[in-house]
Amino acid sequence: MNTSELESLKKFWSDHSRLWKNNSYVYPVISRRAQGLSLGINLNPDHSCSFSCVYCQSGPQNGYKPIPIDLIKIEEELREFLEFYHSTAFENSEFFDGISKEKKLLKDICLSGDGESTLVKEFKAVCQIMRSIQKEYRETPFKLRLITNGSRLSHKEVTEGLKFLLQENGEIWAKLDAGTNPWFKKINRSPLNLSAIVENLKTAITQFPLCIQTMLCRYQNESPSEIEIENYIKLLKEVYQSHPENFIEVQLYTVIRQTALPGVYPLEKEFLETVKREIINSLPLKVKIF
Repeated sequence: MNTSELESLKKFWSDHSRLWKNNSYVYPVISRRAQGLSLGINLNPDHSCSFSCVYCQSGPQNGYKPIPIDLIKIEEELREFLEFYHSTAFENSEFFDGISKEKKLLKDICLSGDGESTLVKEFKAVCQIMRSIQKEYRETPFKLRLITNGSRLSHKEVTEGLKFLLQENGEIWAKLDAGTNPWFKKINRSPLNLSAIVENLKTAITQFPLCIQTMLCRYQNESPSEIEIENYIKLLKEVYQSHPENFIEVQLYTVIRQTALPGVYPLEKEFLETVKREIINSLPLKVKIF
């Protein structure tokens, strides 16, 4: 990869705008972790979420009116983009200019946006739409994914939706940013407790393939301590032992986008490398750094 393309990639990695054309829900991004083009579905344009993470790109949650979900429009927007993607117009356009064709291959359609997708009552119906479209576009293999904070993974209606979403090589990418409740409260700022999130992850992995995503950052001049990381690895072990075969990998990453609050800064790559080594020394897991 040449320097010019790397700079272009960094630009697109750092800007996952939810806006594309006149769409209300569907938006394309170049994703570090998906390793290519990811087609997002934002079910929370009203910023509804059960977390309020200090590093969130979406900004404050207050001040937004509830927005009803339009299932017909979601399907229309998905189909419109997929038709564009398969057309010569996409191939010949300057869409995500400056990066190679290989980096613009569609890797997934992903439930991710300005809040927590599993909060909406139409979650199951959206999963059914996504699965139907995946079956229709078999000539372009892509995964279906849910990016989630894990707060509702044990709810019946969410589980029912995931049975559709994950039928064909689909995955849950779930957040676990802390090893102790105080750090969880500081970074994720949720009314829930960390123990409840971990129990949800343990329940989900018994049924579905699960990847753990962990944001490591400095906030208010404080970084995760050695004890914090030790406890985090203990929680990883609990989740892993619930169903080892369904544990895909751990993704460690740090801040690259604009954050909701000031005082949030990325950690050095050496810090992430150290955490990676400690995980690998404790568990037979694949660990990636982004």
